[in-house]
Amino acid sequence: MSKENQMNLSQRDFLSWLLKGGVILTLAGFILPAITYLLPLTRQAPVGGMVDVGKKEDFPTGAGRKVILGGKVILVIHLASGFRAFSATCTHLGCLVDWDEKKRQIACPCHAGFFNSDGSVISGPPPRRLMAYVITVVNGRVMLSA
Repeated sequence: MSKENQMNLSQRDFLSWLLKGGVILTLAGFILPAITYLLPLTRQAPVGGMVDVGKKEDFPTGAGRKVILGGKVILVIHLASGFRAFSATCTHLGCLVDWDEKKRQIACPCHAGFFNSDGSVISGPPPRRLMAYVITVVNGRVMLSA
């Protein structure tokens, strides 16, 4: 075999491996995010009991703030009547909801779903109310049920 044939063969092998590697990386780029999305969150959180989510002063009256508890996003709202906490996941298609201070309601930015400050549906496509969490203030600390 001449040197030229060996050179062409190795170039062909190199390009073949390069193409195979590119296909594998492309497939991994599609498959890994899909697996990550489909598998449940694996973050460990306290099981049961109350969890401290911050000082009362961290939650101004009339404002809402999202906290993460056990891999779930929870919307904490401080109203004049006290604290309320709801799942921040819209019951329609799972978008994250926000507290609208001016309108004093929870709004889903994806499909114009709106909820009262008690978590019940005002309007839009959400089929049911937001899941509520038990929340209390103990010694100036906001405690959320885990």
